[in-house]
Amino acid sequence: MNPVLYLDFDGILHPADVRVTPEEPLHPRVYVRGKPTDEPLFRYVSLLELLLYPYPDLRIVLATSWVRAFGYERALKQLSPSLQERVIGAATFPAPTQFGTISIDAEERGLNRWIALDDDQRGWPEDRRHQLVAPTNPYLALVEPGVTATLAIMLETLCAGVPLDEVTNVARPTSTVERLFALPNVTEAEVIRALEEDAKVEEILRQARARRDDVV
Repeated sequence: MNPVLYLDFDGILHPADVRVTPEEPLHPRVYVRGKPTDEPLFRYVSLLELLLYPYPDLRIVLATSWVRAFGYERALKQLSPSLQERVIGAATFPAPTQFGTISIDAEERGLNRWIALDDDQRGWPEDRRHQLVAPTNPYLALVEPGVTATLAIMLETLCAGVPLDEVTNVARPTSTVERLFALPNVTEAEVIRALEEDAKVEEILRQARARRDDVV
């Protein structure tokens, strides 16, 4: 069975505080310090695509309030085409905590290889924390220092079939990007800065695809 990533949106792919108003019920906006902004939603989709690229068998289950608020199809369309192709459904069971929603969905799907990328840690048992990657800075989200490196390690562990509770025994890379894509002149920090320039992220992906094609 394919490994699965349970994916939240708010606090992961953009800042955590996203709201709609009665005047614009279908137009969510990022709020900072309680005020609406024009900051782009889903600004870190390219980074997630980059991190998942080495694992073509990985599938995604949406675990986000966007499904409840806007419907599955609209939530799905917020992702890039390559990420959409990985999505196999959504976790929608109305449990008291996000962990409950995800764990019930995983049980119903018969999953034994999964992790969650979610900023909501409430109710997450300590003995299951090895299955969670959780940014703690609500504004930085996925680009919070150390989060991408942690996610990369857990993805490699998950997709290699190594027990997730042994993730602490996996050697930490000096550069997530160098380890994943054999691009020694590109650092993780540079990729994060490049999110302001989508063309650069696309160039990194293009180089990664070319290297994989050469190997094949």
